[in-house]
Amino acid sequence: MRLSLVRFAAPLAGAALALLSACGPSDLVGKDKLEPIKAGMRSDSVAALLGAGPLKALADGDSVRLFHGYRTQTFAPPSGVYRVVWYRDTPGSLEDQITRETETPILMNADTVMGAGWSYFDEKAEELGLPNPYRSKDRLDSIAKSQQKPN
Repeated sequence: MRLSLVRFAAPLAGAALALLSACGPSDLVGKDKLEPIKAGMRSDSVAALLGAGPLKALADGDSVRLFHGYRTQTFAPPSGVYRVVWYRDTPGSLEDQITRETETPILMNADTVMGAGWSYFDEKAEELGLPNPYRSKDRLDSIAKSQQKPN
């Protein structure tokens, strides 16, 4: 009897696990488009691979917050100048909250790709002292943090 139960339950458990992992947030929104992006690439090559993004500047000054239609942030901690391009494939606005379900970070040092994906960004952001919207306690858009003057 127990052997029958195991034979019946094992496939169900495997199917449930596969279903749950498919429903969770992936490390890369737009994985197919981002897969060819590698460390060392220049921003013009990244722009050519990504194509035009779904965001548009609606107010004066918004254009500096965009990289070919994708949200971008620039940070200048003591270790250098870093830019995060937030890839997304769904329409939205610059006022939307950054989430793992809608955007994937591409981290650049000045004009050169360091890496892409949340797994990479989580570790590097902490190491470099960059704001991480996913790890912020209040999960506010980290643009506000980037605009604060250092002490």
